[in-house]
Amino acid sequence: TEARKGARMALTVTGTGGLALLGALLLIGHITGTYELNEVLDKANLIHASDLYTPTLILFLLGAFTKSAQFPFHFWLRHAMSGPTPVSAYLHSATMVKAGVFLMARFYPVMAGTEQWFIIVSLTGMITMLIGAYVALFKHDLKGLLAYSTISHLGLITLLFGLGGVFHIINHAVFKASLFMAAGIIDHESGTRDMRKLNGLWKYMPYTATLAMVAALSMAGVPLLNGFLSKEMLFAETLSQDTL
Repeated sequence: TEARKGARMALTVTGTGGLALLGALLLIGHITGTYELNEVLDKANLIHASDLYTPTLILFLLGAFTKSAQFPFHFWLRHAMSGPTPVSAYLHSATMVKAGVFLMARFYPVMAGTEQWFIIVSLTGMITMLIGAYVALFKHDLKGLLAYSTISHLGLITLLFGLGGVFHIINHAVFKASLFMAAGIIDHESGTRDMRKLNGLWKYMPYTATLAMVAALSMAGVPLLNGFLSKEMLFAETLSQDTL
């Protein structure tokens, strides 16, 4: 079935990325002489000065990018949404896709701060953000639209890590889980997720409509909602960049 195909694809892509991450961790241990994370985080200068820094960074980012569905590994997330709605909401908002993001956050003190990090992470995040947003414009399936929206936001979060921000991670988990659950309710009650066949649901499903509208406004960055705050922080961060 489509769901099983998506599951196998997700396991293959993220598992392969996990092997690259393992190679990066072995190189980090070789450079620093320890695998204790607290000790590794204090040796940023040693890692940056090593001849092995660039291959270590590439392997590390391969592991992070595959898990967080960054370009060109973004395709698995679209197929993984074939599962049940609660699984989709969990997967797309806060679990697997955030594993790669959390990885970049945890190792930010030792891996970031170089020109290589800035170029690779920022460029990959920007490409992923634009591709996800563009493809989402042509989707009629509610969950398909949200899946590519997730890819776009993961690109935005990765771009934030290239620039130094993290607040949008929490916001994305909240509003995207809400939107996926709303899509599941609509599918269950109406029998379809095709937006071309859905109209006037606010009259029949006011609570679901209110939930979806608030979550969508937050995702759009409307003032007074948390999405506005994190996106405003992105703009503020870009104005202060002088790396390149």
